Amino acid sequence: MKLVGGLKTNLETQQGKATLRTCFACRQTAKKASLLRLVVDEAGQIWPDLSAKLPGRGVYLCMSEVCLKALSDKRLNSLRRDFSPQLPQWNVLQERMFDMLSLRIGQLMTSMKRRSAIGRDAVMHQMWDKKPLLIMFAADAGDAVLRQVTDAVEKRRQGEMKSLSHTKVLVSLLDANALGLALGREKVSVVAFLEGNPIEKFQQNCVWQMNLSKVFDQTKGKTR
Repeated sequence: MKLVGGLKTNLETQQGKATLRTCFACRQTAKKASLLRLVVDEAGQIWPDLSAKLPGRGVYLCMSEVCLKALSDKRLNSLRRDFSPQLPQWNVLQERMFDMLSLRIGQLMTSMKRRSAIGRDAVMHQMWDKKPLLIMFAADAGDAVLRQVTDAVEKRRQGEMKSLSHTKVLVSLLDANALGLALGREKVSVVAFLEGNPIEKFQQNCVWQMNLSKVFDQTKGKTR
C-alpha cells in the first residue's frame, strides 16, 4: 500500500459507501467528506482544497480543535517525506484556511438565504414544521432570543424521536450586523436554514472556522 505524506491513498476500507482517509497530524481515520484536503503546490505552498478536487497529491486534516491546537511547523515538517513544503508556514496556512472558509461560508449563505427563516418570529413559526432545520445565532444574540429559541428547539427535539425531522444549532462568528449583511437584512440575531439547503456542508465549514478561531485566540491573541 503506497503512502503519501502519511496518508494511505489507496485505502479502500468502506463504511457503507463512505471512503475513509487518515488525518496526517493526529493519525485518526474518518470519512473522507469529514476531513479537509490540503495540497502542496510547486512553490512549496500548502493550500486548503475545500472542494477536494484540485489536481495533484494531497493529505487530509481532521480540523478538530484538539488536532489544530497541536499543529505546528515541526508537525508540518513530516510532509517533507513526500512533498517539498516551504517552512515555516503554519501561521500562513491558518490564515489561508480561515479566509477560504469565510469565503465559502459567505457563498453558501448567499445561496441558502432563499430557503431560510430570518429573525426570531420567522424561526419560531418554522418550528411547527417537521422538516430538518439548521438554526444559527449571531455571536452577540441577546439572552432572551437565545433562551426562547433554544427552549423551542429542545421541545422540538423531544418529538423528533417519532419523526424524520432533525434540528441542529450553531453560533456564528458574525455579529448581528454582519449576519444581517450576509443575509441581505439590516440586523439578524437568529436564522433557520431549511431543508433543501446544503446544511451539513455549511455546518461543517462553520465548525471548522470556529475551531480555527480558537487556535488564533490562543496562539496569536487574535479576535475574529
